Amino acid sequence: MIIEKLSKFIILASMVIASTICEAAQRAESYKEALDKAGSDGVIVYCYGPDWNRRSVMLLNSFWKSAQTEEAAGDAVLVAVPFYEDKHSAEAEKDSHKGQGLPHPPFSVCPTVMFFDKNGRLYATMQGSDYLGNDPACTEGVKNIQKNVQALRTQQELLAKAQNVQGEERAKLLAQVADLPINAPDNLVDMIREADPKDKLGYVRRLTFNARDFMYAQLDTKDGFLHPDFEPDFTKMAKDCEAVFRDEALRPRDRQAAYNLYIGQSRREHVQGNKIKGLIRKVNKLDPNTDYGKLSPTLMNLWGNLKHRTTPEERRAERAKKKAKDREKRDKKRKELHIEVN
Repeated sequence: MIIEKLSKFIILASMVIASTICEAAQRAESYKEALDKAGSDGVIVYCYGPDWNRRSVMLLNSFWKSAQTEEAAGDAVLVAVPFYEDKHSAEAEKDSHKGQGLPHPPFSVCPTVMFFDKNGRLYATMQGSDYLGNDPACTEGVKNIQKNVQALRTQQELLAKAQNVQGEERAKLLAQVADLPINAPDNLVDMIREADPKDKLGYVRRLTFNARDFMYAQLDTKDGFLHPDFEPDFTKMAKDCEAVFRDEALRPRDRQAAYNLYIGQSRREHVQGNKIKGLIRKVNKLDPNTDYGKLSPTLMNLWGNLKHRTTPEERRAERAKKKAKDREKRDKKRKELHIEVN
């Protein structure tokens, strides 16, 4: 009896282990096959250059085919798609079917890792050492694959919950979808607008506001370059930028961007340094960790009429420099007096 139970346990355990291995090793030979196999975790594509990018070929084995990558990918189907420089070579023609239907990736950096949901919607892209890491196993890349897959799962859960509620509660759930670190569904703004037609919660403004377009409109330019004869309505610009900065529904960085336009124009309008310092402090206080927040101390020094605070080492070096200069003057005078005496 004990042996029979033990045998059943071993068989059951073997089945569990086998199924786990299969789930962690879902792979396909082409993008189309991967999309056909795709479940809730979708498809992850490794795009590499066999005949022009040596690093991407090396990482194909050390990173892409590793057990760590398979585990991080969850139930996503993994597929490696080669992109040849010589598209007419025998190898390129042989592998041409692997990438059929795949949107051509922007190869500013190779390799490129692309993430698709089960419907073929691109929801994330990874390129370069910032995402993959510099080590052969691409430790950072493995972590980021896991983060993106988990973010897709969270997105799907939030969208499912939003289907069962209405009004502002639905809008709040959809707004959480927008805040995830992956691409949101294309119709997300329309879905939020339908749930909150008057935009009481401000999510529509948050998602549709474009800081660059706002600044270009204020500067009356399409490319960001000021025209020589441009004369802004400074009063209106100040009012518009203040309105954006006070709108708490907008992202902090967008609010800071609009306010930095006001700060820059204030300097051109010869506004007093003390007032400009106050404006810069507001930007920094809103969020010191954005690029605008980190730029604030520099702007304080450049535009706020602040003296550079020297360190003890700098002061010692300055004194030594002054002494050397004074010594040079004395030596010059002594030489001149010696010449006159002689």
